[in-house]
Amino acid sequence: MRRKIKSVFIVLSIAIVIIAGASIFLLQKMRSTFNDQNVIDELLTYNVVPKTEFVSFGNYSIHTKHIGDLSFPKVLFIHGSPGYWFDFKKVFADAELREQFCLISFDRPGYGKTSVPAMRSLSNQARVAAKILEHYAQKDEKIIVLGHSFGGAVLEQLLIDYPDKIKHAIYVAPCLSPEYQEAKWYNILAAGGIPQRILPHELKNSNKEMMDLSVCLMKNESRISAIDVPTTYIQGKKDILVPFRTLDYYQKYHSNVNSILLDDLDHFVPWSRPDLIVETIQNVNQQTK
Repeated sequence: MRRKIKSVFIVLSIAIVIIAGASIFLLQKMRSTFNDQNVIDELLTYNVVPKTEFVSFGNYSIHTKHIGDLSFPKVLFIHGSPGYWFDFKKVFADAELREQFCLISFDRPGYGKTSVPAMRSLSNQARVAAKILEHYAQKDEKIIVLGHSFGGAVLEQLLIDYPDKIKHAIYVAPCLSPEYQEAKWYNILAAGGIPQRILPHELKNSNKEMMDLSVCLMKNESRISAIDVPTTYIQGKKDILVPFRTLDYYQKYHSNVNSILLDDLDHFVPWSRPDLIVETIQNVNQQTK
């Protein structure tokens, strides 16, 4: 019996080391290739000049970027886990979109240059997003909000807690099902002592969010049906991170949804199909004028 326990412990330890090593390698590669300044330099080649504003949140600050004329209709982008404001850089590079909208993005708590610590609660995450909406909105202005992956869960909370601030909601491969978003075995392992000592802070913060996500979503289940903000839901059947049947789950509770389900679409829509996001933003703005 002791030998079996020891063998299991060894296997788990090796798995932790492999996962941690691979995660660190990928994150470091992402940091070196897509750090803040590199992305700004890249966007400049498309004549895109992001402007920086730090929005106060208690004793902390939220790092935001906006692109385009602030008098234009606005779109707020909420990135996934882990992620950064520039996850939507391919969308920002679209010249036609920039001529029509002011595009706003930010580093969520625990990421990038935002000093707000990582948050487990979707309600607190929504408070941060609402603060940005308040900062950029003109009097009584409603804003289109787009959330990708974990950002979709934040958007759901925003719709529940701050519906009057949102003109149209756009979910992109969102994490919305309590069943599908239960903590996985690797989340549980990563929450342990050894991984917490060796993982980069972005991955620790991401794991912290994912551990409580299912519980937060379950609390929202009875409130989803009250959402009356027009909503568009983009999902692909080739998504390996968020099961496409999440859409079926969500439509049981929220009927005011225009769904776009594509056979060949993956999870990483902001990178693989920015054109689809651009087209959707343009369409929903026409619908909700």
